[in-house]
Amino acid sequence: MTDLVLERLASMVGPGVGLGVETVEGVAGLTPLEAIAIERAVPRRAAEFAAGRRAARTALEAIGLERASLPVGPDRAPVWPEGATGSITHDRDLALAAAVSLSTASSIGIDLTEAAPLPDGVRERILRHRHEEHLTDMEARAAFSAKESLFKALAPHVGFVFGFSAAVVHVDLERETFDAHLVQPLGPFAMGQTWEGQIAIEGDRLITALLFV
Repeated sequence: MTDLVLERLASMVGPGVGLGVETVEGVAGLTPLEAIAIERAVPRRAAEFAAGRRAARTALEAIGLERASLPVGPDRAPVWPEGATGSITHDRDLALAAAVSLSTASSIGIDLTEAAPLPDGVRERILRHRHEEHLTDMEARAAFSAKESLFKALAPHVGFVFGFSAAVVHVDLERETFDAHLVQPLGPFAMGQTWEGQIAIEGDRLITALLFV
């Protein structure tokens, strides 16, 4: 299953993007700067963090960069090495990471989640636009994941915290794509700015991905 998830993500992001996958288990492989970020974390969160950093180093190596330390920035996002950017995601026992040179893309967002209905209360809190009220259970899960990917791609450009209501997402599970557009201006992006991303379902996992080129 791990290899299948990685293969699907590779087909979604295309060439030029390095990928890494790790099992969420233990905290081995952290650099001293990274370890500071989880000094007070519960064991599960610490294991997710460590797996994500290991996967990120594999992704960096895949695009010809050093397996650098990725400390936590002021916004709690990973600080990628100069000339690169990336995205990290976790779901249950897996952590995925993508890395790309800034000469290829200005940012990337990926999300891995369970291919199942959203937990009670999450849908109402996250999918609040009129269009999103009529989504099927799987469409709602895909829309939630798509917003996660979109906001990870937006974050390096925006520079401040924003909510899920900043964008509305239209998903097409048959085409395995989503369209996301802003319903408010964010940083350099005007209201109405639209992007297209990719969706894939592999077994009991749902993956979304979006590149800003």
